[in-house]
Amino acid sequence: MKLVVGLGNPGKEYERTRHNVGFLVVEEIARRQGAVFKKMFWFPARQAKCRIGEHEVRLLEPMTYMNRSGQAVWGAMKKWRVEAGETVVVYDDVELELGAIRVRGKGTGGSHNGMKSVLEWLQTKAFPRVRVGIGPKPEGADMIGFVLGSFADEESLRLEKVVERAADAVESIFSIGTERTMNTFNQSKTG
Repeated sequence: MKLVVGLGNPGKEYERTRHNVGFLVVEEIARRQGAVFKKMFWFPARQAKCRIGEHEVRLLEPMTYMNRSGQAVWGAMKKWRVEAGETVVVYDDVELELGAIRVRGKGTGGSHNGMKSVLEWLQTKAFPRVRVGIGPKPEGADMIGFVLGSFADEESLRLEKVVERAADAVESIFSIGTERTMNTFNQSKTG
C-alpha cells in the first residue's frame, strides 16, 4: 500500500488558490485512474483508491486546514499501515517559480505550515515529497494573501501543465524510485 497526500485547505473559497495545488495534483492522479474521492469517517480527510503500476494507492486530501494537515496524514498512515517511506506528500512552494517541480526523498518543511504539521505528527523527515512552484511572490505582496489568492488567467495554462507534470512525478516515484525521479523532474520546468 502506498499513500499520496495532497496538501490544501477545504472549502469552495480555496479551491483554485495557490495553496491548494497539492489537492489539484492528487485530483489529477484520481482523474487519470478513474478514482472518486469519498469522505473519511475515521479522521478528517477525503480519500480515493487507485492503482499506479503494480501498487495499490490511497490518495488523500486532509480536510483540516493547512496548519493541521499532519493529523489526517498520521491517521491515514496508521489506519492503512503505511510507512513514511511509502508516503508521498505534494504541496505548493512559493520559493519555486510557477512551472517548476522539486522532488526530494527527505527534508524539512521550510516555511510551509502544512509540511511543518506533517513533520511534527510523523516525527520523521524521511518521506518523499513533490514541491510544486507557485511563485514568485510579487515584491511587497502579503504572503498569506498571495498563497490564498487565485491564479491569474494568464497563469492557467502553466498551472495545468505543472499539475500534470507533478502527477507524472508522483507516478514516476512509484515506478523508478525517488532518486531517478529527482534526476528527471528537477532539471526542467513546465511552460
